[in-house]
Amino acid sequence: MNIVNSPRTRTRARIVGMVALVGSAALVLAGCSTDASASAGSTASGSKKIGVSMSFVNQFYSAAQEGMQDEAKAEGYELTIQNAQGNSSTQVNQVQNLVSQGVGSLIFIQLDASSGGASLDQASAAGIPVIAVDQVPTSGNYVTYIGSDSVAMAKQACDYLFKTIGGSGKVAIVNGIPASSTQVQRTQGCATSLSANPGIDVVSTTSADWDQNKAVSVFTNVLTANPGLQGVFAQNDDMALGVASAIQTAGAPSIPLVSIDGFPAAYAAIQAGTMTATMSQQPYNMGKLAVKNAIQAMKGDAASIPKTQIQDSVLVTKDNLAEAQAAHYYGTQG
Repeated sequence: MNIVNSPRTRTRARIVGMVALVGSAALVLAGCSTDASASAGSTASGSKKIGVSMSFVNQFYSAAQEGMQDEAKAEGYELTIQNAQGNSSTQVNQVQNLVSQGVGSLIFIQLDASSGGASLDQASAAGIPVIAVDQVPTSGNYVTYIGSDSVAMAKQACDYLFKTIGGSGKVAIVNGIPASSTQVQRTQGCATSLSANPGIDVVSTTSADWDQNKAVSVFTNVLTANPGLQGVFAQNDDMALGVASAIQTAGAPSIPLVSIDGFPAAYAAIQAGTMTATMSQQPYNMGKLAVKNAIQAMKGDAASIPKTQIQDSVLVTKDNLAEAQAAHYYGTQG
């Protein structure tokens, strides 16, 4: 019998060949699977992709976005930025889109409680770490909150306003979006100052939803209903600029006007004398820090990031305006 060409030998050869073929196919499939997993893992773990959900378009958020973009570029990460422009439903839908795109982390600036809770739930369900900026989420899981102390800023702003008008007189307050975390905290801070200044009479409290154009309309009515106002506290610079515009359009005498944010436009208004002071935040640096924390969380080191990171703020008046401008709290905007 020819052992080399025997049926048993030929059968064994075919089996060995089949095993080798299957093994080769398995290696090819394993290689494809490894590449796909690496690619998916790159997206799922966020090694190079960060989602950003913003709530408004104004100078604060533009500066924060600039800081994010500069830091992401320096670190070689991609940002996908969505802005809800004041619409809660839009923000929820935009976060859903970011989650479906497989971002590895989410930098989140909450519009209000309804958009915040739903958005954070979506991110949590997908295992995506969240870095909250400016607005403290009222529910849901997040790694850290980066912002200013709105209570302290509002107290300092109102203290300065009340001192400016001599500790007594009629004042008006213009609030942001009702029940948003920032509005609640700034109301609390000013209330503390009011309790220490019994001579101050708050004759008007209105809301302009953080919006400059709405503040013009709202405060035009306030001026008509309250002649002889001696001071105004607006909870952000956008609204303060609207208040200043309403006062000028009405031809009313200049009224001491104090606000919060530190917009370059507010600096210009202080220089022109249509605003008295603003509590300046540092949004550019907040944006940079948010990206740094997002990358750190994506790399599995979220536990070492502080839960709350309060950034310094400074009262800006005509006396220190040049110094504040030179600090570039708002990046290239001013």
